[in-house]
Amino acid sequence: MFNKNMLKILVTSSVIILTSSISTKAMEINQISSFQIGKGEGYAEMIRYHSQSKSLLVTASETGTIERISISDPFNLKKIAPFDLSGGNVTAVAVHKDLIAASIKEKKADAPGNVQIFNNNGKKLAEYKTGALPDNIAFSPDGRYLLTANEGEPSDDYKIDPEGSFTLIDLSSGVQNANVKQITLNNIKMPAGARIIKPGSSFAEDAEPEYITFAPDGKKAYATLQENNAIATIDIASAKVINVSGLGFKNVSRTSHDVSNKDGGINMKRWPVLMMYQPDAIVSYETKGSTYLVTANEGDAKDYDGFSEETRVGKLKLDKTMFPNANELQKKENLGRLKTTKTLGDTDGDGDHDIIYAYGGRSFSIWKDDGTLVFDSGNAFENIISKRSPEMFNANGPTKIDDRSDDKGPEPEALAIGKINGRTYAFIGMERNNAIFTYDITLPSDPHMVSYIMPNENHNSPEGLEFIPSSVSPTGKPLLAVAYEMTGTIGLYEINN
Repeated sequence: MFNKNMLKILVTSSVIILTSSISTKAMEINQISSFQIGKGEGYAEMIRYHSQSKSLLVTASETGTIERISISDPFNLKKIAPFDLSGGNVTAVAVHKDLIAASIKEKKADAPGNVQIFNNNGKKLAEYKTGALPDNIAFSPDGRYLLTANEGEPSDDYKIDPEGSFTLIDLSSGVQNANVKQITLNNIKMPAGARIIKPGSSFAEDAEPEYITFAPDGKKAYATLQENNAIATIDIASAKVINVSGLGFKNVSRTSHDVSNKDGGINMKRWPVLMMYQPDAIVSYETKGSTYLVTANEGDAKDYDGFSEETRVGKLKLDKTMFPNANELQKKENLGRLKTTKTLGDTDGDGDHDIIYAYGGRSFSIWKDDGTLVFDSGNAFENIISKRSPEMFNANGPTKIDDRSDDKGPEPEALAIGKINGRTYAFIGMERNNAIFTYDITLPSDPHMVSYIMPNENHNSPEGLEFIPSSVSPTGKPLLAVAYEMTGTIGLYEINN
């Protein structure tokens, strides 16, 4: 028996999952400097570049500041006076010319967050209320608008579950007279290929907007609804969500992945599993008049004291017809350890699971702006890391090899794109094992990997990436700035094409 979501599965699964070949035009990326902001987590998260002052702006939730690192001398980074957010729990930073904006969340789950906007001297110019938990912020290309993705996470006991939403701030009349609009997901029905996780919730309550990007022309914006496996499209002129695209599920029985942390090491095999893409970061770019969306498919689950969807395949009751070898599959060295969901998979309502789902695509994807899949990197990340840096394969930090295979693998999370010599490149950072991949995505249907780096032992967990074009770089060459969450460090890399 197939429902509409199953049809979406079949459509998505019919797309060939591509793994890019390595381009002959390799890109050399070398670290030229680094800086320690603070020791441990919470000192270096999201990162943006302010070209006029040649400084990196880095969110530090531990201290409630936007840290500023001067790269005027790119080989000798220096800390300059931070922006004081009065201890606010800062989640993201955005830059347009001399305006710098920070999104800040409150402790109470349903409390409105706020956006604070500064000039480059650190003078606070204005503050605006947002929805609950503004988790990401972006300026439109022309600087007229600010947009936040308000994640609206529930309280840990799940007694409070604010709706996911967006806040659009129109600065055309000046920062002191901004027009602020709250954009809801009300009346949005769950599209095929997406999901509502918590039983009884509306899509708006269940949705948790994660990351946003404006279209190159600024007329639309796109937001990942990570847990829900969807992308929302926002029309800026009308300040409304005009579409939500379910991303579907990819059939990884065609490619090999390591799905157990109890199998003695690296074991890339094929398994009867569907992966939810569940992207975190998203960026847009234009080529030949069309807009494309690039996503880092990290994956995430709803896991709270009051409600958790998580379980392991070994604890599922598997349908005997769909999985005649269930006993073998559910061994811990096979599929038994894989994290999965209790909320999907019983397609005929008889109490057992007919389909097994995994969190995150372990890949990056390129989509048309209507949600049509153009390219997916398949198992390339795991495959390449297993060969080039086996000691970091699906590692949980620098010492625990294979520890994340049962979860989301390398967890592609950080993402940036940039143009060099007329070609467009995507930089993708792996949260768990530190690897940073670069792909030439000039032709959206045929990306090619051009660089792979594994940062040194001083860095762990790339959370934010920022591409700095040669036109505003202090070296005259393009740079890549990386904020490493777990070590509180910044790495600055020079790109030689």
